[in-house]
Amino acid sequence: MRDLLIVIFILAAVYYSFKKPYLGVCAWIWVALFAPANWAFGFSQSFRINLTIVLITALSYLIIQKDKRGTFGKQGGYILMFWVLALISTIFHQTIDFDAMLVEFEKFTKVIALYFFVGLTIKKRVHIDTFIWAIVLGLSSYAAVEGIKFILSFGGYRVVGVAGVIQDRNDLAVAINMCIPLIIYLWSVTKHQYLKLALLGLVFLNIVSVIGTYSRGGFIGLTVLAIAMWLKSKRKFSLALVAIIIIPLLYVSAPENWKERQTTITTASSRDGSFIGRLWAWKISTLIALDNPMTGGGFKSVTDPVQWNLYAPITPFFGPIDTPTIPINLRPKAAHNIYFQVLGDHGFTGLVLFLLILSSTYFRCQKNIKQAKKNRVEWCVNLSSAISLSLIGFCITGLNVSLAYFELVYALIGIVGIVKVYLAKTESSEINS
Repeated sequence: MRDLLIVIFILAAVYYSFKKPYLGVCAWIWVALFAPANWAFGFSQSFRINLTIVLITALSYLIIQKDKRGTFGKQGGYILMFWVLALISTIFHQTIDFDAMLVEFEKFTKVIALYFFVGLTIKKRVHIDTFIWAIVLGLSSYAAVEGIKFILSFGGYRVVGVAGVIQDRNDLAVAINMCIPLIIYLWSVTKHQYLKLALLGLVFLNIVSVIGTYSRGGFIGLTVLAIAMWLKSKRKFSLALVAIIIIPLLYVSAPENWKERQTTITTASSRDGSFIGRLWAWKISTLIALDNPMTGGGFKSVTDPVQWNLYAPITPFFGPIDTPTIPINLRPKAAHNIYFQVLGDHGFTGLVLFLLILSSTYFRCQKNIKQAKKNRVEWCVNLSSAISLSLIGFCITGLNVSLAYFELVYALIGIVGIVKVYLAKTESSEINS
């Protein structure tokens, strides 16, 4: 049955992607987040769904779309430079498993292609809203189902990652935190009352799903996100009152093993073996970057056994925090931090570019909010606020995961540039009228 549904989806996606390129990009992000082929058991597992949609979308852009101008701005330049650096680090820093590094570079190239196709095909408000819906239906709907399982099991069920890019529960927590503001944006622009109620329910279930991952970083990110939303809210007193009443009740009713795991946040450095493993990975990532400051060691360099064993003896007293000696033949640990991940992969140059991409996008969001308020374009205010909150969620929760090349981040960066152009056109039309 699942295979038949996937075939129907492919046929529909191919038809509408060729008819309207922006729908192809919407299908692209949905497939990237939901990975439908991984849910099948039969013949449809062999289908290259994403590649098929990408090729049809590119063909439609060349043949069907009349306005072929793109919208990228400063962020587009930084992202292109970041991709070129990734290419250089892949070519000149071949690890023991160069094929694996090449696979990672190909994945990143697809992410960058998505960013540029967003800028090339999405032009209008209806395009933007459809794209946001595709994100929410691709990821938040899955999170909602997992949240229901967690509730029905009275906290006994542990939420797991969706098949595809975000299989790890910590990665899933990051992705859900990023999607929650987008759901709230859709709620703010939706007029149908029943749909608004459904979206509020989706927000609640997504919050439950983050809790159900048992991810400490995800819970911290959720807390920071809640504070940021509260600071931006116009109803601070009423929301604070509700939080004071509800949060203690929720904590008391939470499973004991969940509460025990969250309490280890403050003692992670002394008792948590996984945290020590991350400190080792961060130190080795830094050492790789110090030896290769311009290009780093290439994708997943910190998990390369040769480089791991090369730097392992140096780690105990390197940096401001002393760590135990790394056991011989210990399996290399992933960075589990987007900043150290980029530092080890692409050196200090890559880290600077990565920070420029994130910071310039955030400040562009703030400028879009200011301009949208001036032009009284309420939906642009809400969308830009939502994306800025998503970026905050990514930057905070990203301290706990290796997710620097996540499709959703670059897709939202593309939307920020489109909103900028939309507002400029709106202001220009008002001046000329």
